Amino acid sequence: MIKQTSLDFLSNLKLNNSREWFEQNRDLYENYRSDILQLTENLLKELSKIDNAILQANLDPKKCLTRVNRDLRFSKDKTPYKNYVLIVFNKNYPQPNKAGYFIHIEPENCSVGGGVWQTTPEYLKKIRQEIDYSFTAFNKIITTSEFQKTFPNGIQGVGKLKKMPYGYDETNPANELLKLKGFCTKEPLNDKVLTSKDYIKTVMDFFKTTKPIIDYINKAIEYDE
Repeated sequence: MIKQTSLDFLSNLKLNNSREWFEQNRDLYENYRSDILQLTENLLKELSKIDNAILQANLDPKKCLTRVNRDLRFSKDKTPYKNYVLIVFNKNYPQPNKAGYFIHIEPENCSVGGGVWQTTPEYLKKIRQEIDYSFTAFNKIITTSEFQKTFPNGIQGVGKLKKMPYGYDETNPANELLKLKGFCTKEPLNDKVLTSKDYIKTVMDFFKTTKPIIDYINKAIEYDE
């Protein structure tokens, strides 16, 4: 589990997002950082037991975490820090456009899932093509009772086309999926889950259920690479 003080730190950071406050509370940040890193190490250890690709990737837990500092170069929002942390387990690191597992930790806005939320036009084309070719296999994954119970919001992405992508007809049985710009599972996660002793089992249940989607997407992306 992670400590409630870690979630409290993120809540306070949201209310006091300034360099002055951050420096005055750097000890709280260091404790939070250590706690989140331990969570990441624990999840990576368990995930490596069910996903051989993750095991062989030898991921560095520290590099699975987003930095607390925001990139302000092109942002109108000049607050210097992120009031959340995104943990990503991607076998192809540092190529984030391929499919991986994630957990987003932000007080009262936590979520968990996996796949590709947003990717390159090249990879998007490959994924759509694979779904078109083997829609039956993809549909079998997302229509199991376990998948629908775990991910009632289904497959999501950064956006969706209003019309079918070029080369596909509206009568295609996978028409709604083919309009997506990303292919990812994403469900809300109650804060209490992360501070409970059963947090690993709960998160791993999400990861296990989304693994077939991740495998499917990466197979599509890596075809002929």
